[in-house]
Amino acid sequence: MLGDAYLDGLAAKPLDEVRAMHEECLEVETEVSYVRRLAQARIDIVSAELDRRASGGSVEDLVARLPNILADEHPRSDPAHSRLPLHLAPSMAITWQRGLEHLIGDSTLLNLPTLSVEELGETREQLRTLEREMSDRRRSLHRVIDGIESDLTARRRVDQT
Repeated sequence: MLGDAYLDGLAAKPLDEVRAMHEECLEVETEVSYVRRLAQARIDIVSAELDRRASGGSVEDLVARLPNILADEHPRSDPAHSRLPLHLAPSMAITWQRGLEHLIGDSTLLNLPTLSVEELGETREQLRTLEREMSDRRRSLHRVIDGIESDLTARRRVDQT
């Protein structure tokens, strides 16, 4: 899907096949976005745990701060410059076996109080790597989706004339 040849000959493919490609890309983009957002949330939580330890706070302090830690402090993009997802969540059938995704499992947070500062720092760096990888894949997927959507738009224009 992210290979150079994926969009080759797109205009010659049957409409149903192009629509299926589009749907598949949207599903994968939803999966990638989901993993990316989970990684971002865990980065924020691990960072807050490191801060809590440095300031001498309790685990209860961390738990009480979770709503603020997880709140999105950045304003949303205006609708003209954002993508409305057609899939709000990834398929429940997804098995995450692509690399660092084990970091987004519940055990990362469950074990948080037992990890050393060094382990927390290493976990945060691995999560940052995962987030960067997912961001890069997401941008690449958006280019593919844009190419397919351009083809679908061109086909609609032809049908309207």
